[in-house]
Amino acid sequence: MIAHVVLYRYPESMSETDRARFRDELAEATRRTGVVERFTAGRHVPLPADDAATESLYSVAARWEFTDLEQLRAFSVHPAMSDVVDVWVRRLGIGVAFANTADEQEIRT
Repeated sequence: MIAHVVLYRYPESMSETDRARFRDELAEATRRTGVVERFTAGRHVPLPADDAATESLYSVAARWEFTDLEQLRAFSVHPAMSDVVDVWVRRLGIGVAFANTADEQEIRT
């Protein structure tokens, strides 16, 4: 399994309506690609410790899972995802951080 994780940071000026629209459009674009095995996204849950690292906080974490690297590659160049990036991330200045991971080790607690 290959996971693509993206953290999104909303600009302070972004309205709650636009934040909800972004999340909805991200989910719809994901569906339109037809290559994602699983998609989850959630808003940041604030904790008291956040105050010590405000520059490292993001608004939303999204995770896409793929069977193989070819699916991730197809997803990354799909026009539906490009449109979301162009409209929301570039135009509105939503900050992003990325990580692509392959299952190497399962941690049990």
